Amino acid sequence: MYSVTTPSRKTHLKHWLHYRLNSRRILSQPSNIDLHTSRIVTALELDEVEPLQGALTDMFYGCWYDVPFFGQRILQQVEHKLNAKTLAGFQRCVDSVDYMFSISELATRWSVLVMPSMHAYQHQLRISIDDSRAVAHQTIAILLDLLEELEEGADEDEIQAEIKAVEQEFFTHCVTCDDRMAFFIVWWELAKKKWAFHEGWRVCRQRFEKQPLINEQMQLPSSDHQVLPTAKSFDSVQAQ
Repeated sequence: MYSVTTPSRKTHLKHWLHYRLNSRRILSQPSNIDLHTSRIVTALELDEVEPLQGALTDMFYGCWYDVPFFGQRILQQVEHKLNAKTLAGFQRCVDSVDYMFSISELATRWSVLVMPSMHAYQHQLRISIDDSRAVAHQTIAILLDLLEELEEGADEDEIQAEIKAVEQEFFTHCVTCDDRMAFFIVWWELAKKKWAFHEGWRVCRQRFEKQPLINEQMQLPSSDHQVLPTAKSFDSVQAQ
């Protein structure tokens, strides 16, 4: 089984599934404050900050009329996870100095009601190597856990739907952030597990293979000087 530095992968997976479920529900009930609150509480259990910021942005947009009344209390609960600039942006909404619009610099790729502004997209494109590895390890762990649940007799339709959702979110991240590193780390690890790569995987891989690289191989600046395998080595693993 793939190992990842998460205290409890099962618990982590549960939080992510609950977060995504509420995200889908909010699309059809954008002003349901209970759904927004539940999504934020779940996001607080995740290691990543962007899901929390995205959920908070959606709440401030969908429930804008109540922000002056509950906003301060919400910010007090999440302020330890947000940077000062982001917190100040939400504070301006609480103080009615500014308002949350359908396009905002405060939105992230996890927002479902609000679109990130171009400035926010440019910031997200500057993803670090550590971020790429974190996204990759998280995706691998979730997919392999879902596969394990399927092998243990869980509902096939439900698990396959979750796998499809996780894969699509990963593709969206890789394309949006141009995260070639995360994609090939996940491809490499799943190939070793004989993962069935469907057309979506192959399309995403071809997209990155057609892009020029600064070097023929992509070297990770880590203590062990790990080098990501080339496309040919991926094929050799699958052929074994």
